[in-house]
Amino acid sequence: MTDLNDNQEAVRIRRLHDIGILDTGRDEVFCGYAEQALTLFPGASIAAVTLVDTDRQWFKAIVGLEVQETPRGVSFCSHTIQSSGTMVVEDATKDERFADNPLVTSAPGIRFYAGVKLMSGIGALCVIGRKPRRATEAEMFKLEKLTQYVDIQMLAHGALFHLG
Repeated sequence: MTDLNDNQEAVRIRRLHDIGILDTGRDEVFCGYAEQALTLFPGASIAAVTLVDTDRQWFKAIVGLEVQETPRGVSFCSHTIQSSGTMVVEDATKDERFADNPLVTSAPGIRFYAGVKLMSGIGALCVIGRKPRRATEAEMFKLEKLTQYVDIQMLAHGALFHLG
């Protein structure tokens, strides 16, 4: 299921749950970050603030797709959280990790993916396209910078959760 060792995964899941953000309502700030991320990659059609739980990826904010969560087993973001911090897939049909993925072979027909890890791995800020493409250094730099703001918002949510 995961390449992280059991202890690292337990710590990551605890950190995710300690923030108190899973299964919370729509938040315009997080939606704004997803909308802004989408503008960074011309031709992309989906962007999301994704949180990777034990067996699902849950979208705190998503634009371009009407879904609240997907199984972790088909999650691109599950791979991002195990990366050095960023992950780009130029053509998912040609990537052995994703070529048979139902999100690639059927709707929404993912071809392009760019994601940056949130808060040391609780999830990712990602942008998805239905056509293969390359991500430029400038696009990835901007996505990484935007992720810092999402991280700050996550930390603020966690602080407020513990005050309440």
